[in-house]
Amino acid sequence: MLELNGKPIICHMIDRLKSSSMLDRIIICTSANPQDRPLVDIARNENIDYYLGSEEDVILRLYEAAKKFKLDYVLNVTADCPLVSLEYLEEIVNKYIETNADFIRCLDLPIGLAPYGLKIEAMRKVCEIKRSEETEVWGRYFTDSGLFSIVNIDIPLEYIRPDYRLTLDYPEDFKFFQNLFEHFGEDTCKTPMPDIIKYLDETPEVVKINKHCQELYRERWESQGRLTRWNI
Repeated sequence: MLELNGKPIICHMIDRLKSSSMLDRIIICTSANPQDRPLVDIARNENIDYYLGSEEDVILRLYEAAKKFKLDYVLNVTADCPLVSLEYLEEIVNKYIETNADFIRCLDLPIGLAPYGLKIEAMRKVCEIKRSEETEVWGRYFTDSGLFSIVNIDIPLEYIRPDYRLTLDYPEDFKFFQNLFEHFGEDTCKTPMPDIIKYLDETPEVVKINKHCQELYRERWESQGRLTRWNI
């Protein structure tokens, strides 16, 4: 809900997704918790759909939304990644058509640029086999269970930047995005991924703003046991 260039960050993400020709429907999947009500208001104002589901069971929430709206396929983007790669949304759809894979990911893209592709039937199966209702970290149900076909999209070397962090968890991340949105201005949400990476390549001082946050993030999740705590 923090604002950049005069509007909430999630509205910038919605604008970016609306510019994709690959998406037939945009759905904010949030919880029925009253604190999430502002997201419903945004969905209505932006003329997109929303679904209110479980606060803790994220994969169930996503699956229920897919069922409600009778989706054929899901492209999942976490809402703290406003500059997700539109180019790889298209790559994932094309790869799904080619392979019919259950789970498609772009592991080597910079953090915050990678979407995920999810087959509806695979989501249903995960909901059946999981033994926990806390599924904020749901990827390993697909990758570690041995039950699903997984495709990792090959990323060209010119886009592999493990030190670049384009997601929003810490104040430093917000400061980083402030720089990007100031640089690209009103067209930030339309900026192609290669242009974003080029700018960061040319301004290492901007990358440095939040580079250390990835280690903080990893330590926080390890301390909570969330990187390993999953059950099937």
